[in-house]
Amino acid sequence: MTRKRRMAIRIALTAVLAALLVAGCTGSPENPTHAKPPATDGKSDSVTISRSAIFRYVQESKSVWELAQRLFTDTIVYKDKVGSFVFAPVDSSLPRSDYNWDHLVEKGTIHREVEYVRNGKTVSIKGIDVSRYQQTIDWEKVAKDGVHYAFIRLGYRGYDKGGLVLDEKFEENEKGATKNGIATGVYFVTQAITVEEAIEEAEYVLENIRPYNITWPVVLDLEDAASQSARTAGLTQEQRTDHVIAFCETIREAGYTPMLYSNIRWYMDELDLARLTDYDKWFAQYFRRPFFPYAFQIWQYTDNGRVDGIAGPVDLNISFVDYGEDR
Repeated sequence: MTRKRRMAIRIALTAVLAALLVAGCTGSPENPTHAKPPATDGKSDSVTISRSAIFRYVQESKSVWELAQRLFTDTIVYKDKVGSFVFAPVDSSLPRSDYNWDHLVEKGTIHREVEYVRNGKTVSIKGIDVSRYQQTIDWEKVAKDGVHYAFIRLGYRGYDKGGLVLDEKFEENEKGATKNGIATGVYFVTQAITVEEAIEEAEYVLENIRPYNITWPVVLDLEDAASQSARTAGLTQEQRTDHVIAFCETIREAGYTPMLYSNIRWYMDELDLARLTDYDKWFAQYFRRPFFPYAFQIWQYTDNGRVDGIAGPVDLNISFVDYGEDR
């Protein structure tokens, strides 16, 4: 497909989305495929957007999904578990983020790197997250490439039998990063089905990080399992939230900073955010400009980054908080 052809398709999609803005989406709110955006304070659901703004949004958006979110600025646009678009009103009772995404600066042409710059100064902190999938890492080269912190996968619970598994590269990565002056946090991929299992996961993490100087958060990784028949498949939002709180409170009581990692669907559908305002959040969304109106501290913006010392792709993150400082 030619570049002109791709651009024509994107402009056509923009026109369709703009028409939706003017006309409003109809249908039952219970059906997320046809969910109606929330009403505005005015007499009409329509908004005015300039032609130049539409073209700019097209240029800056990587997908129709991202483009839709740029247009529905007072609404959270995401895809549910079956891939249908959901238009959810922003909950004004939840703590909000106040980032100005006009301050994002992109570096590189082939492989993307992002900084958050204010008054000519980079205020974001560059980091990565790694596991055994990155194989052997040259941490000296990683440090020289400007990586300030690394989240290292400590392990996971199996989605089938539920056993606790230590990442085979955890100790090697933890020692290598620390030796080269890179601050570390850890993450654990949960598959807890009870509060007791969530506490067990937290205690497993604490046992394994005891020999190390972990100064960045201890993260509970919340995402879909590799199988639809995973042991956690039938959990409710309330149960998942109970498990998160049990894990985080166990970590906090041990003197570490607990954090949640997830994507927008999980934060919106699988968790009750109103009960999780006490915990820092790491948000994964591979847009040019992220959209998550609620407070979060770290943005994972790509899973296809490149860092010297790592052969192949790696997740890249920017943090808006320096967890190495006294908080």
